[in-house]
Amino acid sequence: MKYFLLIILFIINSCSYPKLTRDELVYDNNFENEQLTEIDGGSIMSYNNTKVIGNYNNDGFTLHLNDLGAHDYIYISFDLYIHGSWDGNFNGFNIQDHGFEDKPDLWGMELRPDMNSYQNTEFQRFETSFSNSDCWPNYCLRQSYPNTFPFVNNPKSGSDKVDLVENCIEDGWNNKKTTLYKIEKGFDHKGDALIVRFYDKLFQPNAINSKGESIEKCDESWSMDNIKIRVITYD
Repeated sequence: MKYFLLIILFIINSCSYPKLTRDELVYDNNFENEQLTEIDGGSIMSYNNTKVIGNYNNDGFTLHLNDLGAHDYIYISFDLYIHGSWDGNFNGFNIQDHGFEDKPDLWGMELRPDMNSYQNTEFQRFETSFSNSDCWPNYCLRQSYPNTFPFVNNPKSGSDKVDLVENCIEDGWNNKKTTLYKIEKGFDHKGDALIVRFYDKLFQPNAINSKGESIEKCDESWSMDNIKIRVITYD
């Protein structure tokens, strides 16, 4: 028995574990100073007594960082505001009744979007759907978050705050409130430069007001705040 325990102790002591040698915050932006130097497609708006980057509808922005130094992983955290009537995995339309195929309301982030052919999409992209729908036994437009699309979860799953103030109010429209998500995602990443694209793919065939005007951005949009990026290195 004593000999057996000695063998176990030898095996445990022989195991080597990676040692964390770097955990550094390389980007931190709350947009209060409207700093967009490293961002393409950036715009600032005021929302709920703070400044955020946005709002976007079938659009997005790209963040470029250089001189990161050697590292193995990056972690990206941020506040994501989902404004309006996002419908999640399905919008409730069908070809028979509406003449077009249903599509989800997607939101995503991807690394190095200019080099898709070199990406492993399973690890270098996170794409999901969000829903601000009510959820009743006979009606519930479900979302994928906190999983990737096409997983199925209830509306607002994983949210930090719900029923925040509307970003836009249109007379005679079913104005939905805003949902806040606090998100952190980690990715394998090496190299001195980082390019991250944040985007959406929204489907809104009925976003037309009583005057016949298109109101896509008032109907569904998103914005972000408090973006932080950390680089991690192990020996």
